[in-house]
Amino acid sequence: MAPAEAAVFTGERRAAGRDDAANRFLDAIVAGNRRRAFEVADQAQAAGMDIRGLYLQVFQPALREIGRLWQQNRITVADEHLATAITQAAMARLYEGLFASATGQGPLLIAACADSERHEVGLRMVCDILEMEGWDTVFLGAAVPLPDLVRMVCDRRPQVVALSASLGPNLERVEAAIRAIREGCAEQPVIAVGGRPFSADPGLAARMGADLTASDAAEAAERLRERFAA
Repeated sequence: MAPAEAAVFTGERRAAGRDDAANRFLDAIVAGNRRRAFEVADQAQAAGMDIRGLYLQVFQPALREIGRLWQQNRITVADEHLATAITQAAMARLYEGLFASATGQGPLLIAACADSERHEVGLRMVCDILEMEGWDTVFLGAAVPLPDLVRMVCDRRPQVVALSASLGPNLERVEAAIRAIREGCAEQPVIAVGGRPFSADPGLAARMGADLTASDAAEAAERLRERFAA
């Protein structure tokens, strides 16, 4: 990306009032600079930000901006993939600290991007945040074949199944997964869905047969906590 374009993006972000660490992280991933992105995360931690804060105040808003820039054709698919890969690597570096105090004794959640969906980072954030709070999560990642997903849900009997779709063409895959779980599993989990199409249409989740939806990782974790509060 040209320096002039990067400067324009920086001005837009600061005008939007984002946290400075999120702005600097976004600068790094827009530039495709993994080393600088890691430095931003390390500096934020050194300044007292915990892992949850990094996820919700730095990584999440930066990736949301990446999605906006891609939708506006201001960055390429390759740029978006690189930014996502750097963010995933930054999250992986936090893994040891993330699970240092996790008990895994809470409700079980299985998370997957149904069939052809490949945008998995938001779903991973939900899993990691819930793990911090004692949940047991199974993250299957992107493009999980529907029969395999249903078989695992039926066998493991989770309290929650979380499904994600970031692109409209993949919604029918999510709906098919919901229907297959409802019809195929004797024990019915709570089904949560998320992604850009659900944020744009709050009633979509219910029409597809899901139990709840959320606009981001923080809201998803909060709504699930409320649902399973003792």
